[in-house]
Amino acid sequence: MLFNWIYKRSNVQILILLVCFFVVLLDAAPRVLQSIPALVPSQDSTRLGLSLFGSIITLSGLLIGFLLNQAQMNLREVQSLVSQEAGRINNLDRLLTRYGDPAVPVIRKELFEYMNSIVNDEWPNLEKAQGSSKTHMLWRGISRKIMSLEPVTNRQIAMYTDIIKKSEEVAESREARIERASIHLPGLFWIVISICIFSLVAINTLFLPSDSFVFGLKILPVTLGALISLLVITDQPFKGQSAVKPDAFYKIIESIKTRTE
Repeated sequence: MLFNWIYKRSNVQILILLVCFFVVLLDAAPRVLQSIPALVPSQDSTRLGLSLFGSIITLSGLLIGFLLNQAQMNLREVQSLVSQEAGRINNLDRLLTRYGDPAVPVIRKELFEYMNSIVNDEWPNLEKAQGSSKTHMLWRGISRKIMSLEPVTNRQIAMYTDIIKKSEEVAESREARIERASIHLPGLFWIVISICIFSLVAINTLFLPSDSFVFGLKILPVTLGALISLLVITDQPFKGQSAVKPDAFYKIIESIKTRTE
C-alpha cells in the first residue's frame, strides 16, 4: 500500500519526501534519543560510534549500489521485451500484407485494433501486473483467423509457415510482458535496507554533539534519501512517472496505418 501511494507522486515529489524522511530519521531521531538519560553520549560512546560508522555506511552504500544496478537491469529487460513485442507485431502485419488473400484485410484490421487495445486497455492494467480480457479476446480472434487461412500458391505456402511462427511469437511476447510486469526487488532487500538505516540511527545516537557532527547529519540523510528515492523510482517498471511507456507500439501503429505492401 505504501508503494502504491508513493508511485502516484512525481519523481521530484518522491525525492523530496524521502530526503525529508531521512533527515528527520537520521538527524532529529538521534537527538530525541540522546535526551533519554540512559542514552546520553560520552567520549567512550563517540569512539565506539566512530569505529562502527564507517563499516555500516560502506555496507549500506554497497547494498544500495547493487540494488540500483539490479533495478536498472530489470527496467532495461522490460523495455527490451516491449520493443521486441512491437517489432514482432510489425513483422506479422508485413507478412500478412504480402500474403495476398481476401481474408487478410479483415485480419489486419483486427491486428490494428489489437495494438490499440494493448495501448489503451491493457497498459493501465500492467501496473497491477494484469492483462486485459478485451485484448486477450481480440488476439484469440486474430489467431483463429490466421489458422483458418488456406494457402494455395507456392508463395502463400512458403509465407504461411512464417505467419504462423510470427503469430506464436506475438502471443509469447504478450505473455512475457504481463509476467514481467510484476518484477520488483524482493521484500527481503527492503528489510535489510531498513536494518541498515536503523543501525545508523543507533550509531548516530552514540556521538557527542559537535559542529562536525551536526553538519555530517545533514549530508548523510540527504545522500541516502536521494539514492533510495532513485531505487524506489526504478524498482517497478510499470509504476510511477518513470514507468515503461508504449512508445514502441505507437510507432508501429503509425507504420501499419500507412502500409499498403
